[in-house]
Amino acid sequence: MRKMQRRNKDKDQYLKFIAIIDIIMKNSDENHPLTVNQIKEKFYQQKRNFQIDYRAIKKYIEFYNEYYEDDVIQMYKKGRNLYFYFADRHLDMMEAKAIVDLVYSSDFFTLQTKKNYQKRIQDMFSFHYQSYFHKNLNPHITKNENSQSFYQELEVITKAIQSHKKIQFTYQKPTLATHCSKQTTLAPIDTLFSNNEYYLLCQGAKNAMDCILYRLDYIQDVKIIEDSQVIFSQMELEAFHEKVKNTTYMYGQGQLESIELEFHPSVYANMIDKFGKGIKPRYVDENHYRIQVKHFINNTFYSWIIGFGGAIQIVGGQSQIERFQNFLKEQFL
Repeated sequence: MRKMQRRNKDKDQYLKFIAIIDIIMKNSDENHPLTVNQIKEKFYQQKRNFQIDYRAIKKYIEFYNEYYEDDVIQMYKKGRNLYFYFADRHLDMMEAKAIVDLVYSSDFFTLQTKKNYQKRIQDMFSFHYQSYFHKNLNPHITKNENSQSFYQELEVITKAIQSHKKIQFTYQKPTLATHCSKQTTLAPIDTLFSNNEYYLLCQGAKNAMDCILYRLDYIQDVKIIEDSQVIFSQMELEAFHEKVKNTTYMYGQGQLESIELEFHPSVYANMIDKFGKGIKPRYVDENHYRIQVKHFINNTFYSWIIGFGGAIQIVGGQSQIERFQNFLKEQFL
């Protein structure tokens, strides 16, 4: 009987502790601290069957801060009142808002997935700031409707990366042809997001210093090769990093090449959008600048250049200029 009473008492203490911390987390921040009376009022609004007092509240907060070895819940006195607020949000408000906006701007995630991200992030903050995450615009444009299947594949890939194993998967790009899927076994390096697409980065099968990019939404039936072991050398990791850093267009057919472009100052913002802020334009004259970049040279790239009506020109390398001229002849003559 005494053991049962003791167990119930411990349970009550635990529930009170959880309730008090939850109230402070959800209802306070630096600009909206809570007094002891306000905490008690919110506690009793939950229709708990036990009492709470100032000493218990203070004790629970001290336990919580001691566990995290930091003053996660701040406390200060003003006049006769003692104030408490939850200080450590891990993300500040604008960082969290930017993440939500980035998720919503992507056409990769389904609408429900976007809402789930929004809900989880906004729940990290007190109710005073919930309205900051409200979306007035909610365009539903998505290329990936089967989010459950995608996350299942991503989970297997992540486990393989963590356990240093190879994976086997089927790669199925959209096509009008039949039997176009391809089964592949490779060592996964990492996943990354670029140009509004999600990619799996794998080590090349023939060249250990090379890496290959696969669209994650085209990957199916991922299996971990349990008897495999993948250890990347520092030299290999540096080579992978260098390729990803210099690959401005993450997905495409064609050869990754260094190319020199000349452009009019009016399209400078477009050059940054395409190649990043790290480009270093060289002044030619008031109407022309030049840059050297690495890119997949293919028909898609040529079409992008044509779209600017002569404001961008290929000027580096006679063979590259000739290939571009041949493309123009094939398309327009």
